[in-house]
Amino acid sequence: MGAEPPITPDVLGVSADPAPTASRWRSVAVTVAVLRYLIPLAAIPSVPFLLPDRVVLLVLVRPTKEFLLIGGAQHRVRGEPELWLLLAAFVPLMVLAVWAFFAVGRSYREPLARGEAPRWLQRVVPPRRLAIAQGVLDRHGPAIAILGRIGALPPTVLAAAAGASDVSARRYLAADTVGALISFSLMVGAGHALGRAWQEGGSWLTVVGFGLFVAVLVVLARWFRAEGRAVDARTAAAAASQSSSRG
Repeated sequence: MGAEPPITPDVLGVSADPAPTASRWRSVAVTVAVLRYLIPLAAIPSVPFLLPDRVVLLVLVRPTKEFLLIGGAQHRVRGEPELWLLLAAFVPLMVLAVWAFFAVGRSYREPLARGEAPRWLQRVVPPRRLAIAQGVLDRHGPAIAILGRIGALPPTVLAAAAGASDVSARRYLAADTVGALISFSLMVGAGHALGRAWQEGGSWLTVVGFGLFVAVLVVLARWFRAEGRAVDARTAAAAASQSSSRG
């Protein structure tokens, strides 16, 4: 009797080439990233109809800071929505979908570096914001994901920039998850505190508390804008150096 053929992926009907699997995962990541971009935009007309009684649904389709604040305040004043429901609504678009942007950035690393990314990707991740995010990552490392979640730099853009860089996926995604949970806790906690201020001190104390909260966000936004100007200055200096060397 002849020797039995070795058991290989081809014998089992499974392709030995990992490229199809990688292509499928990239397609999934791209689909999730596009949906992450489109769903919050499509949800804008529904906002007046979902406030104030459907905050959990609003967080699910448009997980912005203001709706987390409202959710925290309502939990304090009304006892609902449940915090675990808010967190469950927060995770799909603000954690899992952000990871998809990291995967997209890693898949399109070379086109992004050459400025030749597909048009849809340049629309979802504007080149200038991507350059700012890459500059911030180069200077501060993946831990900046934690601060970026609290500040004004979109986590999707920062994740795409991290994916397009040499940052460790494990380190960045861990930092981003921690940042997402801290951001969620801060927003809901601030809303809870504002709701308590409304109950105990009236509207004036609520306005003061909200003003202080906004001031912190403004400081962070200004810091990120300063980082953006620094990136622009370095880019201009590099371009000038290249042109002078050619001359």
